[in-house]
Amino acid sequence: MGVIDSSTYTLACACGIQESLTLAQHGSAYAAGEWQKGKPFTHFKVTWNTASNFAAPNVTAAKCNECGGTPKITIS
Repeated sequence: MGVIDSSTYTLACACGIQESLTLAQHGSAYAAGEWQKGKPFTHFKVTWNTASNFAAPNVTAAKCNECGGTPKITIS
């Protein structure tokens, strides 16, 4: 089984804190892949939705641990 797809989540807060995390979908060309579960960030408290085999997980809420602000979320 290899990596089929991946998504990188970058959180950037107005206070200057920025952090990125990449999640991958593992599987093969012959069978549907499975996305990794959302992982914790070091500088942000993050709530993830439940991932399915067909869709990458999404951040449903995020809060900066340093200032309490809501970060801008970029997915690439």
